[in-house]
This record gives sequence, structure tokens and C-alpha cells, in this order.
Amino acid sequence: MKELLHQIKDLSELPVETLLPGDILLTNEQILQRIDELAEDVAKRYDGQKLTIIGLLKGAKPTVKHLIEALHKINFHSIEYVDMEVHSRDNKLATKGQIDIVQDVPTEMLVGKNILLVDDIADTLTTYAGVANHFFPNGYNENGIASFSTLSLLEKPILHDKELKKWVPLDFVGFKIPKVWVEGFGLDSFEFGRDNPNIVVGPTAGALAFNAAQIK
Repeated sequence: MKELLHQIKDLSELPVETLLPGDILLTNEQILQRIDELAEDVAKRYDGQKLTIIGLLKGAKPTVKHLIEALHKINFHSIEYVDMEVHSRDNKLATKGQIDIVQDVPTEMLVGKNILLVDDIADTLTTYAGVANHFFPNGYNENGIASFSTLSLLEKPILHDKELKKWVPLDFVGFKIPKVWVEGFGLDSFEFGRDNPNIVVGPTAGALAFNAAQIK
């Protein structure tokens, strides 16, 4: 395993009691700069190989878009991209402990390929574990997939399920953050806030009002 060129940006010790809904946790400039760094690490890891990126809808779309752009800027062009949509939360923002696959990627499409699974956030690890188990129900050495790794823009280490952590790889991580709800840059609260270019503390007043309007 090749050593990473850049260190994870660790914000996990920020005092959460000082953070209010709507406060900017990460600016768009900080996010894009870190994705550029992640692209350099990915390019180093897969130098001379073809990479298949699986982006998890809907949250990972901005991260995947800018990651692919950043890879092309540094002349890494051997990229294939496919979407996969999974749901792991209920309408109250709580994790369900399992995933529902809405849009699948047939395993036979991935045979012989280097897979990079990209998501917006790694908290309980339910999503990553669910997808990994879907592709490899009997372990990582099956199904003919050449390699499997993950990239997460955000990580909440304090929420990791200890059992899942033992076998779910977190290969590329943008930022470690504290136990605080966030929205923006693809992340949502009640399907609101994904289009915010920054990542802010949530649920924001706008998200709460949007949700209240939907359930009337």
C-alpha cells in the first residue's frame, strides 16, 4: 500500500458546544483544496492502472465531480465512473442500521477492475459496510474484483461501529469532524441544503422549515 502524500485534516476536537446551526464548518475553498489533495493521493495509489469510481447518490455527487476534475488536471485520465444509490437513514435523520439499494451496479460489470467507492460521510460505517457486503458477501477475495477501496469527504470517528470498523477500509478521507450534524456540498437535512457550496452545521432553520412544510 503506497503512503499518502497528504495528511487528513482533523477537526474532530472542535468544541461542538460552540457550533450553532448555520455556522460554516468548512468553506467551499477548503473543501475543493482538500479534494485536490485527495486526487493526488488517488493518482499515486493507482498510477498506471485504470480506476472505476462508484459514487453513492445523492450525497457524493459534488465530491465525485470535483475529484474527477482534479484527477484530469493532474493527467490521470484512466477513469470509469458509475452511480449507485443507497439509503441508510429514515425521515428523522437516524441511521436504520442497514442499507436499501435503490440503484445497483451489477457485480459482473466490476470484474477485474480497481474499485473506488466514494461517499460524502463515514459515520457509523453502515453504508460502506452494506455496499462492501453486497459486492463481497463472502469476503474481499471473491467476485473477481481486482481491488476495492473507499474515499469519504468527511469522517466522524466517534460514531464508528467498532465491529464494522474492523473490516471496512477507510482509505482516503478528507476531513475528520466532531459529532455534529452537517449539511451542504451534497449533504442534506430532510433533502434540503445539498446545494450549499459550504459545509455548515445543521439542521439549519431552512431545513427545519422545509421539512415542516412537507409533512403538513
